[in-house]
Amino acid sequence: MEIREFKIYNSMTKQKEVFIPKEPGKVGMYVCGVTAYDLSHIGHARCYIAFDVLYRFLRYLGYKVTYVRNFTDVDDKIINRAKEVGEDPLDLSKRFCDEYLRDMTDLNVLVPTEQPRVSENMDEIIKMIDEVL
Repeated sequence: MEIREFKIYNSMTKQKEVFIPKEPGKVGMYVCGVTAYDLSHIGHARCYIAFDVLYRFLRYLGYKVTYVRNFTDVDDKIINRAKEVGEDPLDLSKRFCDEYLRDMTDLNVLVPTEQPRVSENMDEIIKMIDEVL
């Protein structure tokens, strides 16, 4: 399949530019995911629907897309909420991550290629971010 060219707004240069991936035909997307200490809200939906549209569009154009969206399950907000309700922080976070995934499924948001949890993948996440930067 031939990959079609498109322009996208570059917030650094403040203009539309032809999209040129680092590796021809391949795109890597890393999106910071939800910090899971409470139920999903409309802000989560807006953000992840926007990235879902970009993910679908890039695939439609013929790019091989690796889309990674993490779950932040180690955070002061999680620890504080867990203390409030008397629950283990990782258990609380897992419960809200599961709820979030159901919400995204209900919104027909595609599942990313990978969904690492910060608590289980800190070294890999740091390496991946370093590669992007």
